[in-house]
Amino acid sequence: MSKKNKRKKCVQNRKPISSHLAITKTYFDDFTKTAHKFMRLVGLEPSDFDALSKRSKENLMIIKHTPYRIRADKGSRVPRTYIQFFNYIMGVHEKQTFYGDPVFNISFLEYVTYGMTLIFSIRNYMTRDHYWSPDQIDLLEKIKTPLIKYTLDNEEDHYAVRSNKVLRGLFMYVSQPNYRYYACKEQGAINYQRGCMENQIFVSSLEPERKKFIIDGKIHSAYRLAYYDVFTNDIDVAPILAEIPLSILSGWKNAGKNKGKSETEEEVKLPVYIQNHALRRSAERMDCKDNLYRNNIFTVSFLIPGVVTAVNGQRLIKALDVTGKPVGYFPFIKQNDAVLLLSFLPLSSPITPEGSKLHMELGLQLADSKYFGLDKFSFYTNTDFEAIPILQQALKKADMWHLTEIQPNEKTERKEDQILKHFFVDNNAVSATGEGL
Repeated sequence: MSKKNKRKKCVQNRKPISSHLAITKTYFDDFTKTAHKFMRLVGLEPSDFDALSKRSKENLMIIKHTPYRIRADKGSRVPRTYIQFFNYIMGVHEKQTFYGDPVFNISFLEYVTYGMTLIFSIRNYMTRDHYWSPDQIDLLEKIKTPLIKYTLDNEEDHYAVRSNKVLRGLFMYVSQPNYRYYACKEQGAINYQRGCMENQIFVSSLEPERKKFIIDGKIHSAYRLAYYDVFTNDIDVAPILAEIPLSILSGWKNAGKNKGKSETEEEVKLPVYIQNHALRRSAERMDCKDNLYRNNIFTVSFLIPGVVTAVNGQRLIKALDVTGKPVGYFPFIKQNDAVLLLSFLPLSSPITPEGSKLHMELGLQLADSKYFGLDKFSFYTNTDFEAIPILQQALKKADMWHLTEIQPNEKTERKEDQILKHFFVDNNAVSATGEGL
């Protein structure tokens, strides 16, 4: 068979455009089933939808919506494996989560594919259109009023808010300050040939700004720190550049009098940069947590920034978890109207307010705390503190007990608890006064 005949055969076998626009029985039944759930959700009865004529129902079904498809934005540097990962998680989210009260059993996938079509069509139908008879308009208005009211009262369930919340978490899982951040934009494109609205999300990459700092005569490269605001329903999921008020760094705020500083000076905010050493230290000390947790630390720490004075007089920025409790500190310097995070100090460090109290309670030296692993999260997640009451009480007195409530991502290996029992219980070398050390 010649190529010419093959080409003709393909054209003849191609489905006509009208076949994509047709409302199939399967689609009609699935749409109706979902519409019944929506009627119950907004306080109506399924019979209120069934009262519509078949023609009216088919007119409501014309603009079909597809499930979300995530793609890399043109010109961006998003790894293909990330796109596959994002699509997989979004698919799981659509199938396993619900729109509205789970009692009504409307999966997010049903909401996107059928519910959005229903809401869009009823909200935007025109009474002057020739295919709506007067009796059908009355029935549509009966559905429209409670349906639109529900969507306005429950904007947190809006498809853009929900999908962006999922993507914000995914971006926090893969974004790294010394490599790349990610953002996205939602775009609905009408496919006229298939008669549907294609829901697409385009992911783009953002390269962090680099800046050089001079410390002790040596040049240190650092990266502009950014964070994702997980506490907002804003549809914008782009990372926010981290800044910290100069008044907080200098201790003017909440100090009674502002030591002659004007209001204008107090509002000055400095950009925040971070060097590789600080990122490496934070990963080492938050050893049982992943990148998502560390990015959450950056988010809370610079949404509600706080600075304390260390025992040695050094100023430290609090590293806060999602509960607002400190899990460590960032030592920093100010240089050329910018802030550089030098490292990450655990709470057990002897120069922090908590660490100095803990060392005093237990009579420890810095070498002892490092030996037992007090500078790592895994110490607090894996230790049986009920068997070591003196250590339990010391952590509570030092305001460090919340570290034991951290849920590890996976169990990490560390030294056997028998060493701790021998040191704190069986060995009389350690006492409350620190004698024998």
